[in-house]
Amino acid sequence: MEVHNLMEDIVKNCLKELMNHNNRAAEIDEKNQSDILAITLNKLPSKYVATSQGEMLAKTQLRSQVETDVYRELSLAMDIVLKSSRNSVFDEKNG
Repeated sequence: MEVHNLMEDIVKNCLKELMNHNNRAAEIDEKNQSDILAITLNKLPSKYVATSQGEMLAKTQLRSQVETDVYRELSLAMDIVLKSSRNSVFDEKNG
């Protein structure tokens, strides 16, 4: 197994859940999702594992500990991305 950042998996899963329960989900395309993930992951600490056993152990412990932080950072990132997408200078010039 290669070294892997578990936070990526956790953040992706939380974003998927957030999108399923958010009325703004229709506004979030694939590019916006990537931007939201990048912003969120840059705000959170990395959690690396190198073995499958370490991954299983860390996932069970880590998810409950960081889930609140992940959802908070995802919401903040979503606000940033959606505001910047709506107020784009390029859209105003071309629109």
